[in-house]
Amino acid sequence: MNLRRHPLSFCFAICLGCLATVAQAQRDLTDIPEPDPVAEAAAMKLDSGAAVNLFAADPAIRKPIQMNFDCTGALWVASSKSYPQVKPGEIPNDQIVVLRDLDNDGVAESSTVFADGLLIPTGVIPDGPHAAYVAASTELLYFEDTDHDGVADERRIVLSGFGTEDTHHLVHTLRWGPDGCLYFNQSIYIHSHIDTPDGTKRLDGGGIWRYRPSTGQLDVFCKGFINPWGHIVDTNGESFVSDGAAFDGITYAFPDAVFKTSPGATRWLLGLNPGSPKYCGLEVLSGSHIPPEWKGDLITNDFRSHRVCRFSIRPNGADYISRQQPEPLTTEHVAFRPIDARMAPDGTLMIADWYNPIIQHGEVDFRDPRRDTEHGRIWRLSFPDRPLDPWPDFLAAKTPELLSYLEDESLTVRQFARRTLWDHLDEPSFFDEVNNWVHSGQDGLAHRQLEAQWLREAAFQPIETETAIAQLNAWKADPTSVPDNARAWLRSQFRSAEQTKVTDPANASKVMADAASLVEAAIDIADPALTLEVVVQCGQLDSEESAVWLHRILSRLLASDQPLSSQASLDFALWQSIRETAEHWQRGNETLQEIWEESPKTLAWSVGAVGSADAAKLLISRVEWDAPTSKAADDQWLSAIGEVATAEQLGSVLSRLLTGDSEQVERRISTLLASTSKRNNAAPADADSSVKQWLGKQKNEDLTASTLRWISQSTQQWKLKSTEGVLLSAIETRSDASAADRQIWINALASLPSPKANQTLMSIAKEGPVADRLAAIDGLVASRPGAAVPLVLRSLSKPDMSEAAHGWLVSALSRPDLVKRYTEKMNETELPSDTARTLLRAIRSAGGNAGLEQAIRKSGKLADATWELSPELKTRLLKRVQESGSATRGELVYRRKELQCIACHAIGTAGGLVGPNLVSLGGSSQPDYVLESLLDPSARLKEGYSTRKILTEDGEVISGIAIGQTEDATRLRLADGTEREIETDAILDDAPGKSLMPEGLLDNLTEAELVDLTTFLVALGRDPEFTVSTQNIVRSFETLTYTAEANRRLNRTSVDTAAQDDPAMTWRDLTSMVDGTVRLEEADKFKQHRQSPHISFLRFDIEVTPSDSNSEIATIALKLLGATPSAGDANSWDGFEAWVDGKPTPTWQLKNLPLSRGRHRITLSINRDEVMTAFGITLEGDANAASKN
Repeated sequence: MNLRRHPLSFCFAICLGCLATVAQAQRDLTDIPEPDPVAEAAAMKLDSGAAVNLFAADPAIRKPIQMNFDCTGALWVASSKSYPQVKPGEIPNDQIVVLRDLDNDGVAESSTVFADGLLIPTGVIPDGPHAAYVAASTELLYFEDTDHDGVADERRIVLSGFGTEDTHHLVHTLRWGPDGCLYFNQSIYIHSHIDTPDGTKRLDGGGIWRYRPSTGQLDVFCKGFINPWGHIVDTNGESFVSDGAAFDGITYAFPDAVFKTSPGATRWLLGLNPGSPKYCGLEVLSGSHIPPEWKGDLITNDFRSHRVCRFSIRPNGADYISRQQPEPLTTEHVAFRPIDARMAPDGTLMIADWYNPIIQHGEVDFRDPRRDTEHGRIWRLSFPDRPLDPWPDFLAAKTPELLSYLEDESLTVRQFARRTLWDHLDEPSFFDEVNNWVHSGQDGLAHRQLEAQWLREAAFQPIETETAIAQLNAWKADPTSVPDNARAWLRSQFRSAEQTKVTDPANASKVMADAASLVEAAIDIADPALTLEVVVQCGQLDSEESAVWLHRILSRLLASDQPLSSQASLDFALWQSIRETAEHWQRGNETLQEIWEESPKTLAWSVGAVGSADAAKLLISRVEWDAPTSKAADDQWLSAIGEVATAEQLGSVLSRLLTGDSEQVERRISTLLASTSKRNNAAPADADSSVKQWLGKQKNEDLTASTLRWISQSTQQWKLKSTEGVLLSAIETRSDASAADRQIWINALASLPSPKANQTLMSIAKEGPVADRLAAIDGLVASRPGAAVPLVLRSLSKPDMSEAAHGWLVSALSRPDLVKRYTEKMNETELPSDTARTLLRAIRSAGGNAGLEQAIRKSGKLADATWELSPELKTRLLKRVQESGSATRGELVYRRKELQCIACHAIGTAGGLVGPNLVSLGGSSQPDYVLESLLDPSARLKEGYSTRKILTEDGEVISGIAIGQTEDATRLRLADGTEREIETDAILDDAPGKSLMPEGLLDNLTEAELVDLTTFLVALGRDPEFTVSTQNIVRSFETLTYTAEANRRLNRTSVDTAAQDDPAMTWRDLTSMVDGTVRLEEADKFKQHRQSPHISFLRFDIEVTPSDSNSEIATIALKLLGATPSAGDANSWDGFEAWVDGKPTPTWQLKNLPLSRGRHRITLSINRDEVMTAFGITLEGDANAASKN
């Protein structure tokens, strides 16, 4: 069939605008575009130097789902008009279409329907030029064209029994692995039960299958995910996955890994880009046509936001680090739905466009007339200034030539060379030629060794044990020589041995023993990536020997300076393999005993991983209960026991612990208490009886403070009752004990429900030392909140108890019955005005309650509480400024939103222009002047800030600062910072006005807060700590304001949306502190998804002016002022993500950032779980922070 040529070849030499906006809500979508590919292409925004053209479109293809090339360069496409559900009575006729570019011009001229009559085929992959595997509903099918006419004439069922619960979760994403296996995915709602010669294979929920066609072996590669529609294998043989319904971005996957939503999983791994949108399809960029800086990056598709995305990947120990890069392609065209991406033979990138304004068949009716069932496109992304990649004739090539292709830059060429070589495996001299090729030089040796091993695996060649062990020993001697592909090499060795269970059952035992010897040789190699593979294989071996090896590895890693938890994949794999081999190591052979004796925490870690009663029993049997002193091992083991033992086991442990001396009892029970607290305060069986029996043998006066501490803690944590007498005695007789100890006893007493305990608490709360009273009221608030109401209100007026009382009252806001009681009693109470002010502020900050707030205003007589500067007040305030005022606290008062200080006044370059710049106020003004300016601003108007009050002929009164006047008009700056021009002819009256600072603005401040604010203003420009630095610091920011719609947009798209001019995003000004740092507490938090960290957003503009007048580019550096806790390095940028002019930009590039002349916008997202301290940003190079005014 000939295709109509579309004259589309657009090269957009513009920078990516990153216009990833979300289409309107699906149900509200009414603006359905015409299905015109010319218009769709014109709307695309491309990375600089890229071009896009239409490779193929309807009617040749409709609704492409997956595509893969064959060795001749033909593109095979699975397409479905039936999705999301076939109509009742309709005979499905979905197709596999083969597209060919006959003249190599980048456009398909030929289209052939290879197979039809299918129902929603979700995957296709060629097996040579005349056959293909097809994923079709419940089956994996094999189609073959035996007469080479381009149409399949044979069809057979390869595997059947895959679930069909949801049509977009069916098995899909067929990919050839370099090991000769076919990999394919299934999603969360699918439950598959597949009969194979090796038994029934099952996968409930999502995961990736691995199938070896030559033997029929089928197994699960990894489990989990929600809807994984992307899987690739990189140059080092490692797997990466994208998920069309998760928010983790790119995920690193390895054998037996488990990811979220896997049924029955209690622990799982997460992806590399938390907070990302849903991605579909995945490809590795390679070859010489792709820009060099893109090679090795991954391409995936944000189908909801109409963009093709790019991520960089680099190893990080046993894990990987992934960073988003500028997108190759974005558009606002609502029907562009990229769902698959594949590298073409010529090195360009093909993008399958599902083309549909409607997606999400769970939200929009299956039969919604707006759904498009007819159209689809394949777009071709290229770089016209770079030569295309050559495409070999694989079918004509001999073995030596094919082997040479395995070193090609293009991973696509390598894979087709492998696939063709699989057909040469039976040649008598094949592996002689392979060996000659492997040893043809030192450069690239590790890569050739891996490729050769994959070929041996595909050919069922026995592993070369001696050669492999020699290689492992060399790596052990020099861990720095371990190549990045070592784990894939070792994995292939193990798989080669494992498949002999099918291909050579008689020798399988010996071969697996050889494989185990390789694992043993690798356990001490100090390379985390290789160690990950060894740990996985130990779990798969599931033997007594592998259990010992696991503990050797675990002991080594736990002794390392690097926490095991910082290596997520390795930590998980150890946890999983330790559990897999539990029945072996729980027997505790001699070698294990030696390991545990040398490293007690190794056993404790393993027991914690298994979390079973049997594992706890092993630890219980090892503790030396009668030892005169407690060993560190015992303490570590007791901690693990507390975390996993049953209540009965804990009860037995407690009984044994109580037989020791008091010091031993104290230390061990404290350890047990700490560990059981992690299990929601799990209590030992019969704990009350055991403790009561022990107390019966003690004298109260002999109990040490340390003993009383564990008695108090166990009373609360294990809900004991027998300790009441001891606690009452201690409180009554030990008045000289520390306040901290007495607080512990009183809190423990409050947990007891007895009348005697209540009576004692009430007595303490009314009289006695302040610390005791605070502890008693705190206990009553927690256990008897109603009885505590009058005590709390009485405490509000007591300076040494008021702060605690504020907290108690705020905590009652969630209890309507308590709020009612507090309101009633508050109306009968008189409060100092300062106390009422602070309490009112606290109540409002916690969500507020109108009735309670009114009662507080009444009790504090706030309606009459205004600041009037009498001579006596002035003297008192200035004295307090000198003696106790805090400029640090005062700066926080100054920054309060309700005071609007920042909106009107600048400090240096940051802030408003309505009032005078306060940058050096303290250096030029005396404290009395500052104080008077605050309380009577109109009496102290600074020159140039006198106001005018103008009455217009329309009767409008306008007040502002005159900033310009001509014969024709007067220009005023108003209180909100805006400017207003008034024509002279419209002015009826023009008189001097008052200060724009509203009267009574400070009336809600307490005296202490007013003193602190004055102290801060006096310190400006006077104290070095409050003098604006001359360093080039960014001081004016905007921060994203939280709204439900903004958070929804981030949830539905990605954090990238915050870097765009999205109308759903509202930004507000945020200035730095005087020292140049930003208070994160003033930035709103967003949380995209339940598992996502809290994030905040900042943005600012910079002006770049190259010092070389002949240059349009300058290299600048953005550096952090202050350090993040996670890194300790001021320039690490850990916890930040960055966008420059809307483009995702790796933070490491901020230290060496080339920018063109002019204004640029920097947007930052801040992970609030990682970045917890204030920070600032300095600029180095030919750039300055751009003025906002």
